[in-house]
Amino acid sequence: MATSEATTPQPKEPTFHLTYRFALFFIAGSVAAFAFHALTSNSSPWRQLHHLPAAHYLQTRDEFAVYSVDELNAFKEFYDKSVSDSVGASFSEAEQTNIKEAMGALRLAQEMYRLGKDDKALRLFEHALALAPKHPEVLLRYGEFLEHNQRNIVLADQYYFQALSISPSNTEALANRQRTADVVQSLDERRLLSLDEKRDALSGIHETNAALRRAKKEAYFQHIYHSVGIEGNTMTLAQTRSVLETRMAVDGKSIDEHNEILGMDLAMKYINASLVQKLEITLKDILELHRRVLGHVDPIEGGEFRRNQVYVGGHVPPGPGDLALLMQRFERWLNSEHSNSLHPVSYAALAHYKLVHIHPFIDGNGRTSRLLMNTLLMRAGYPPVIIPKQQRSKYYHFLKLANEGDIRPFVRFIADCTEKTLDLYLWATSDLPQQIPMLIQAESDSGEIAKLQSYSTVYETATDSGLSSDPGSGSGSDSDSGSSGNGTP
Repeated sequence: MATSEATTPQPKEPTFHLTYRFALFFIAGSVAAFAFHALTSNSSPWRQLHHLPAAHYLQTRDEFAVYSVDELNAFKEFYDKSVSDSVGASFSEAEQTNIKEAMGALRLAQEMYRLGKDDKALRLFEHALALAPKHPEVLLRYGEFLEHNQRNIVLADQYYFQALSISPSNTEALANRQRTADVVQSLDERRLLSLDEKRDALSGIHETNAALRRAKKEAYFQHIYHSVGIEGNTMTLAQTRSVLETRMAVDGKSIDEHNEILGMDLAMKYINASLVQKLEITLKDILELHRRVLGHVDPIEGGEFRRNQVYVGGHVPPGPGDLALLMQRFERWLNSEHSNSLHPVSYAALAHYKLVHIHPFIDGNGRTSRLLMNTLLMRAGYPPVIIPKQQRSKYYHFLKLANEGDIRPFVRFIADCTEKTLDLYLWATSDLPQQIPMLIQAESDSGEIAKLQSYSTVYETATDSGLSSDPGSGSGSDSDSGSSGNGTP
């Protein structure tokens, strides 16, 4: 006989409990809606302070539209994670001492600044930065010191940018950047206009001018000497000149070092003969340029994309499977209306950085990027820019900063080199002593770049070389090769 259990009826929830619960939901929804409106409203004071226009905070990344929006977002997630990991690592046991010492030096620097002991404060700020170069507080306070005491608003803005890259929610850095961004942009624009004035002055000198032709010849030798020197070539300027003029071997120098010089010469002649007059630079042109750079050292790899992954210092270039697509996008960017509307120096510097960042070749990336940069400058009436090999560390440092999100220091560096190259031509064609200045760019003990120094007696024999055409043919094996891991970033 089946027995059925009586089901105990559940008591009904009191009405006031339901009312109370609905009231909580309503209040929470209202608060959320208000917060969403405050964060998205353009008139919100919070948004005005915490959201800088793209032209300020992310201006430099917007210039680098090599990748799609989705890819940039993916890169940003990877970058943010890398930054987070690096910040965490900076507080690991191995780095804890440096962080503590940096904070101590920072506090002492601020105290010295308050007491008016600016020289001591500067040294302490520099010491703190050397110990903790990625600490947002150090970057922020040092930037404020540079802005208000040293009147170096450009470098201060750079440090504010770095602080924001590491700590995007840093309200003080955001406010400082909002104050300095427009001023720095104006200064950069004025600097570029001054370069145009020097370019125009050089253009006013007739090409048959004997002094100008001698200057072109000397600058040609220097350009090759410094470009291969950046990659580790040990030839002196006199030896470089000898190889180009005589095609004779130099005792004690490797075959590769000779071929690097000859490759640069061949590539520069190709630029003069084929690329300067072209309205558009194609991917085929870049490959042909690289084919000449590596033509003697590694003719198999010359003009070919790399087929394996490479590592360049802290930079990991795209994999070989992505190179064809990325280079096609780079070609489109190179010939886009937006890119061609940029100032020629900015455009050329950006093209240089983009190509070396993709790092499409197993070797010769740096030399090819510098040659492409000079091709674009020459099309705009500028002479080929000489990047002094003595500035190698700064050159790589500014490329590294560009990898971290701020291209402006690299553009300024190229602008500096452009101005000094223009000065070389203008100085040589003026009514001054019969010497051509050499871009020695030696660094003094204080780290300042020395002024142009004279090199030697000018060559008396004038040649018909163009802005970048003279002796040679060949290739190279530089530290811009990806496999070594210590090349151009």
